[in-house]
Amino acid sequence: MSRLIPLLIALLTAAMPAVAAPLPAAVFEFELVDTSGEGRSPAQEQRIVATTEALRRELAETGLYAPLDLAPAAGRIDDHLSCEQCLLDIARDMGGQVAVIGKVNKISTLILSMDIVVRDLADGKVIARGTADIRGDNDRAWLRGMQWLVEHRIAPQGAVGEERAPR
Repeated sequence: MSRLIPLLIALLTAAMPAVAAPLPAAVFEFELVDTSGEGRSPAQEQRIVATTEALRRELAETGLYAPLDLAPAAGRIDDHLSCEQCLLDIARDMGGQVAVIGKVNKISTLILSMDIVVRDLADGKVIARGTADIRGDNDRAWLRGMQWLVEHRIAPQGAVGEERAPR
């Protein structure tokens, strides 16, 4: 009987699926592209920061991504927010395996869309992407749009341990 226990443990361990380690992810601050003509407000700046922080938390909670601290590169990032290739270079320099880039397109106070793209830094290919229309330029709409994208496009249920492929 005592010989069977190590054998059973070995068999069970071999049968369990391997779970990939979370990918180091450079999660950049959302960029706001405002074509509404309304101008930027302090509330929008706070919303960008809050939504970005919530995105980092949501991604970490999926188990697929490990957001990196990008504070040491803050000056470089601020100078290159609209240059995706520049952000990918910064992400590589910071030790990332993937870059997560988010953008909010504001048409009016009511009509906005949110895009989140995850790129593999080894080859630049998109491994996950999602776009959602959001209604309302307010905290609740932005956060709910981001959460929906993470849950349904960026890291859908069951994605842990699966091959990461474009969705």
